Amino acid sequence: GFPFEVFDDFGRFRTQEPLEHPDNLVRTGKDKEGDVYKTRPVVATGNLQGTGDSRLDGDVQDPFDMIDRLAQSARVRQSIIRYAFRFYMGRNETLDDSPTLIDADKAYVASGGSFKSVIVSLLTSDSFMYRTAARD
Repeated sequence: GFPFEVFDDFGRFRTQEPLEHPDNLVRTGKDKEGDVYKTRPVVATGNLQGTGDSRLDGDVQDPFDMIDRLAQSARVRQSIIRYAFRFYMGRNETLDDSPTLIDADKAYVASGGSFKSVIVSLLTSDSFMYRTAARD
């Protein structure tokens, strides 16, 4: 299964998935939006791998279980910080940016998980203060 299948195309929670195929049509409405199809239960289980923490990897029951586990992953946290760096700096990180990324990670942890602390750390870093224009 796929944990995020509990949400439809518009992000609404669901427990049943309509089987939208002519063979599964139960009742025809006046227009296509009024059609009613057979449904099946959504299977929201899945498996999480690659978090870098064996306590977090394994079967998940639903997207909420998966989100809770990902929120505990240092690898996920560092990934989010790296993407914030790329956004605010307008470039990918280099080896010289390691202190900036480490400081942003420390700021996040020390603040109890404040993304605002990450942004302040990035925007007051040497990487930001002494940045150069991107070259083509």
